[in-house]
Amino acid sequence: MAVKEKNTEKKSKIVEILTTDYPWENLLLGVLASLSLALSIMILSGILSTKDGPIPIISDYPNLFAGILLGISILGLLLVIYPFFVPALPELKKMSWASWKTFADAGVRVLVFVIFFALLFFLYDLLLANITGSLFE
Repeated sequence: MAVKEKNTEKKSKIVEILTTDYPWENLLLGVLASLSLALSIMILSGILSTKDGPIPIISDYPNLFAGILLGISILGLLLVIYPFFVPALPELKKMSWASWKTFADAGVRVLVFVIFFALLFFLYDLLLANITGSLFE
């Protein structure tokens, strides 16, 4: 009995490297994009200022530099977040949404529940403040 050989095409190393999914690349991109977003916001708000330095675009035009950095960081964050939402889109199309009557009923119940427990914690806080206030006088 003869064994058939599979026809396998050899990929170039560059294509193999570019198509390989590295587990930490999204985490690293997310961290770097967040840091660059914070840096650009600090430059734009005036918290961080630049002095005359060797790179003229940063020292002469800090708002231009911060705007470009802001755009790059937003693009990086979108590239990190996008893969998480791709599988969710077909699932959202399958969902059935509640009617307005059901939505309003559930919303009112949630508000009543939150207000009730907020008042309950407020009363507990007043009670504990009175008890500890009388103990330490």
